[in-house]
Formats: sequence, structure tokens, C-alpha cells
Amino acid sequence: MIQFNADYAQLLEKFVLYARAKVIVEIGVAAGFTTALLCRGAQATRGHVYGFDIWQVHGVWNQFGQFSSMQQVQQSLARYFNNFTLTQIDSKTPQFPPLLAKMCPKINFAFIDGCHSYDGIKNDFDAVYPLMDRAGIVVFHDTLRIDGCREFVLDLRTKLNDGTFDVIDLPWGINEKGRPDGLSILVKRDFQNHEGIDEICSSPSQPAEIYRREREWYQSQLRKPST
Repeated sequence: MIQFNADYAQLLEKFVLYARAKVIVEIGVAAGFTTALLCRGAQATRGHVYGFDIWQVHGVWNQFGQFSSMQQVQQSLARYFNNFTLTQIDSKTPQFPPLLAKMCPKINFAFIDGCHSYDGIKNDFDAVYPLMDRAGIVVFHDTLRIDGCREFVLDLRTKLNDGTFDVIDLPWGINEKGRPDGLSILVKRDFQNHEGIDEICSSPSQPAEIYRREREWYQSQLRKPST
């Protein structure tokens, strides 16, 4: 039975609506609870959700059991939605990046909740980020409490930061153990590309000067990733 009350999934649905996302990618579908709310949000944007999962025993030491199956999730979601495509694949395999690029050449919103090892989450991000729209959003789950997720987000903020995105951490959300999971949200820097000031309410600078200062600051942040 699909659930519509997962706390973080409700937030993700709102992000889909707010960003008017049309191409939504979820890596790590499991039982489809988050997928359902992404689909519900996508209904309002006339979007489509692409879900990928291994759907088998997994983990670095095969310590996690299989969550549902693609067929079960397909049947459950189909009771409510028709705006989704599910694919069973191990996202750590070489076949995943080209498949993703073929199915989703431009992504507006991505939720990464697959392999939680450092290498796993980095692999998923490396596959997703080159395909993100210029104002795309990537959300990572479990970044507060799982080592691989937390360290990767730290590296995004430091040695992997090339100046093309911003990261914010939200240390909330309660899991089955009663502990906060945490979400981290990466947003591509597109704000400075929009001359959107259309109302004057008094500011020390004129709009053109504000735009100039913004662009100079963003340009100063651009740098090559550290090795």
C-alpha cells in the first residue's frame, strides 16, 4: 500500500511544485513511498518521474534486504498515477550513466537515495549532475546520519565545489528509529542569470548595479575542483 505521509517526501513534492519540475529522477525507489509523492507533484506540473532501483539485496556487505520489487511498486503506483517509469538497474554499473542520459537528457529535479556509501552516492551524483537543467535541484537523503552521505556532501561544499552550485543542509525528518535523517539540497546557480527585478521599493543601488555586483560575486566563486 502506497503511503502519502512520509515527512521528507512531502517536502520533495513541494519542491517539484515550486520549481515547476517536469523531468524528475529518483535513484533508490525501494517501496515507492517517495515516488508516489513525486508523481503527485508531477501531476500538477505535467511532469514525469523516472525511478531507478536495484531491487535486490544490497549494501557494501549485502547487509540490507530487498525492499519490495519493481513489479509490486509498479502495481501500487498504477492505482493512482500514470506519469512514471520504473527501471531495475544497479546505478553503480557502467550501463547506468548512458541509460540515464538517453531517458532523461535534461533533468529538473533529482532525488538521490540509493547506495549510501561514499562511492555510491558520488557515482549517482556524477551521473545526474551533467544532465541537470541550468536551475536544477538535487536532493540527497540521510545526510545527517550516514557516513558516506554526510562526507560526500561535505566534499561537495569543499574540494568538489566548482562554484556552479550552492548546498544547504536540513537536519530534520524522523526515521523508523526515531532519529533525524537529514536532507541536503544542491541548487545550481542560475539566480544571477535572471534580471528579474520588476518592482522598486527603495534600495541603495539601481537594478543594473545589483545585477552587476551579483554576477561579479558569482564569477569570483568559480574555480576548478581541487585534486
